[in-house]
Amino acid sequence: MQHPVPTLGSASLRAFGLLALAGVLASCNGSQSAAEAKTKAEAAAAPVNLRTEPVKHGLYRPTADVSGSLEPVAAVQLGFTVGGRVEKLLVSRGDLVNEGDAIATLDDAIAQGQLAQAKAGRTAAQAQADEVAATWARLEKLGDALSGQDRAKAEMGLTATRAQLEQAEAAVRMAETNVRYHTLRAPISGVVTNGPDNAGILVGPGTVLFVIEDLSALRLKASVPETVTWMSRTSTATIEGVPAVVERVVPSLDPATRRLPVELRVDAPPATLLAHGFVRAAITSDVDLDGWDVPKGALVSRPEFGVIVAGTPPRVVPVTMLSEKDGRVIVAGELKDGDVVVVDPPHGYAE
Repeated sequence: MQHPVPTLGSASLRAFGLLALAGVLASCNGSQSAAEAKTKAEAAAAPVNLRTEPVKHGLYRPTADVSGSLEPVAAVQLGFTVGGRVEKLLVSRGDLVNEGDAIATLDDAIAQGQLAQAKAGRTAAQAQADEVAATWARLEKLGDALSGQDRAKAEMGLTATRAQLEQAEAAVRMAETNVRYHTLRAPISGVVTNGPDNAGILVGPGTVLFVIEDLSALRLKASVPETVTWMSRTSTATIEGVPAVVERVVPSLDPATRRLPVELRVDAPPATLLAHGFVRAAITSDVDLDGWDVPKGALVSRPEFGVIVAGTPPRVVPVTMLSEKDGRVIVAGELKDGDVVVVDPPHGYAE
């Protein structure tokens, strides 16, 4: 007797096929995960050719190198307070001037006329005031014979003439000031570094005509990394080899650059240093600092500065950079004698 062979419907076949496919995929994923793990393990175990260098401990005087443009210790832009036609140029570019020297004049004919008119008004007001004062003196001698009404009227006249005289005197002072505004004077001593070529030009109030720079000293405004915490006004400095002083260390970081502003000054600068010229400078600590000398390539940022000390496993030691020069850096941190740092570590090493 033959028994019928059971058959699967189409739905059952699809379910069976999905189960089989899932098994295959799981097997593949397992194989892939195992392969990846094996690859990572092999990579971790593979020898890495690292360049290392032992740290050097000692007392150092760190140096910070800066650069920038020299500026005059003082500079002013000058123009007339009033407008008019330039009558005379009393200085030329390159001339030395002293504070208070006249350097240019405007045509002041109108201003002089206004002054003369104001003086005439003052003279008239003075004469009237003198006359009223004399009249008041005569009335005062009458004593009680003078009525109260006449006395009040005389006092009002005296007060009015005094006020008119004060106004006339104020008008003279204003006219004199206007005349002085027609002569331009140097507010500082220095060198005229810019000015017009000739007189006769019309200028408006406040138009810049001259630039005077005090070149008796030059200033360099620069900045250093925020890690340079040792810098102070007692630090020593040179600008292109010329001795300078640390004039100012601003105790606030520049919000845009996160750097510490510093200003250097050279008094009586030599001819080799010119205002607005680009220069390089070095600032050196005035005291010895305890630190470690390492190659600059040993520094990593993760995100703070640090160095990788070779070992099993390697470790990252946070450090503070004190100075940098010629591919070497002086750092402060929890290092010890015998530590060897990795130079130019590969990406991701010791993470």
